[in-house]
Amino acid sequence: MRNKVKILKNTSPQSLQSNYSNKKLVAIALPLLSEGDISLVQSIREELEKTDSIEVMLLTGGYEATLRRLAEERRLAGAIGEFISNRWMESLTLLGAAVIQIGSGAPAIGGVPSVSTDLESMSREAAQALLGREMKSIAYLGPIRANDPLQLGSLFMAGCRRQGVEVRSCPATSEVEVRHFLCSLNLPAGILCASDRLARLAILAGREEGIRVPGDLAVIGVGNSRLESLHAGIAISSFELPLEEIGRRAGLLMNGLLEKKTASQDQLKPVPARLHERESSLRSPSGIARALAYLRSHPETPITAGELARLAGMSRRSFETTMRETTGASPGKYLQQMRRTRAEHLLQTTSLSIQHVARACGYTEPAVFSAAFRRWSGKSPREFRGICIDPRSTANL
Repeated sequence: MRNKVKILKNTSPQSLQSNYSNKKLVAIALPLLSEGDISLVQSIREELEKTDSIEVMLLTGGYEATLRRLAEERRLAGAIGEFISNRWMESLTLLGAAVIQIGSGAPAIGGVPSVSTDLESMSREAAQALLGREMKSIAYLGPIRANDPLQLGSLFMAGCRRQGVEVRSCPATSEVEVRHFLCSLNLPAGILCASDRLARLAILAGREEGIRVPGDLAVIGVGNSRLESLHAGIAISSFELPLEEIGRRAGLLMNGLLEKKTASQDQLKPVPARLHERESSLRSPSGIARALAYLRSHPETPITAGELARLAGMSRRSFETTMRETTGASPGKYLQQMRRTRAEHLLQTTSLSIQHVARACGYTEPAVFSAAFRRWSGKSPREFRGICIDPRSTANL
């Protein structure tokens, strides 16, 4: 029988006693439950419910008091969530609960392990995408906490500075404030936004000031929200956060902690996000640029050369000729290269199953994917992953 996830608010531990007395209770605690968190919660659940000895409870909102009471009564085996206070997390561990922090870029602190997004690789990729386009200024839109070098804004600014480029920043969240900030930039400018909501604000504010996106302003957001793109009236380039993989690792790690196993360095390694390049950051959105950006963001696509040509607004023959001149490869060959790069990246940086990696690279049959990967690299996907694992990571769960 599959375990059920219960969503509870302001629940007294007394009312839970009969339900959880025979199983280890693990709580997933999130400040808010958004649509984007569904894959996170589901992947945690799938790992935890592989054993019949665990019951999963989902808490949202003001969950601190409930978790504390459950821990004090020794009925909380573990908690996975976004926790603000390190001292508060440590107090749960002193009461016998295993605690895992998720969702931030912070490393493990005070003995509490963290499964987080690789913000450093995000900042590097964003800088590479914006700095290579002859911008007169680079900016970051979003909050920057003082003395916190581990957040996206600080990492992005530091990375650009190492390349000799100073980054302007603005913590503004209203369209009026964003409009004033954009008017202070030297155009053309590239801007990384802490969220897709802020990216939408930047696009709309720029439009009010006659700033063309992407001609004058290249915009990249975070969150990969289709809804924000709809409201902006333009497809927003955005980082897709690896929530499913974070959930999978957190669930796997919790299973290990409950069995008193030590986490490996490979499990605690930050999880890379994925940049989807779209119209908002393509300063010269030619047909071929749109097609290449689509392929880079969707290596799993079954799209044909004819469909790509239509996306580019070109005839098929003209598109294929331009593609070879631009990339040195045919559309099919370029897509194969994208799939190989994507496959190697997933095998190196995630714990996704071979079947899942195959689907993410456009292969419905794992056997067909394995055969293609062996032609590319001379190794099977499993052999390639084994070579890439850090030899120091010997304590795999």
